[in-house]
Amino acid sequence: MKANSLLAATLSRGHRVMPRAAGYVHTAMFINTRESVIYPDDLCPLGAHRVELRDVPRVAAAYVWGGDEPTVLALHGWGSDSSAMSPVIQAAVAHGESAICFDAPGHGVSPGAQATITEYARATEAVLQRFPSIHTVVAHSLASLAAVAAVANSDSARVRSVLLMAPACSLSRVLERWAAQRSLPRGVTSLIYRELDRRDGVPVSHWDITTLGLPAAVRLRILHDPADDLVPFDDSVVIAAAVAAELQEVDRGTGHHGIVGSEAMRAALADCLQTPVEHER
Repeated sequence: MKANSLLAATLSRGHRVMPRAAGYVHTAMFINTRESVIYPDDLCPLGAHRVELRDVPRVAAAYVWGGDEPTVLALHGWGSDSSAMSPVIQAAVAHGESAICFDAPGHGVSPGAQATITEYARATEAVLQRFPSIHTVVAHSLASLAAVAAVANSDSARVRSVLLMAPACSLSRVLERWAAQRSLPRGVTSLIYRELDRRDGVPVSHWDITTLGLPAAVRLRILHDPADDLVPFDDSVVIAAAVAAELQEVDRGTGHHGIVGSEAMRAALADCLQTPVEHER
């Protein structure tokens, strides 16, 4: 890791001389999904049953609690895995629902140490198509982009509620913050945009919850800690202003990760599960 950081720093200073290498190395760092090369044991979580996903690239299986036809899909954030969504699973099952989750490409037991939002969104869409019984999607942080894109693109999905916790409004905002934290020259950031466009198959600007086209019949709720130091509360404000989402501030200090297991999450999920089928935003 230290060697990679030194290489990145060298290429950052010399990005005009070696633009292709600088773009490649910094993009690889940006889309990295693992802090270590150690993979968790591929064991079925307690109380769940494993469902093979043969047609989903880089995702071997999903885990289902309850009946064979899941109704609630939980999507973990970047650099995490499905186990982080255990509180959501437990809350859904407590309400008599069947819940499903999976490790995104490059996360958890899924292979690889890098991933793109396109891969996460396609995997999510495949799960929605495989299980049209899913009516509620709960997503944390950067997974919010994958959730909204998948619901917007899935013809067979019957999703009526989407609950986003500490959502990143757009990939562009995430990248700009990431680059600013590392004091990257503007030229390097531009190279990352270009390399992401090539890898992802769509421009970075495509990944924006305000423009992805979530169906009007889908109820959108957002929870966010106004003191969140990883994804600014302003991201949720922008989303709510653009798509008329229901935005709720949770208690300060709940935290970016703590929000997943919060009482606010449980209350909001319970409310989403009561959403009428014909709800209109």
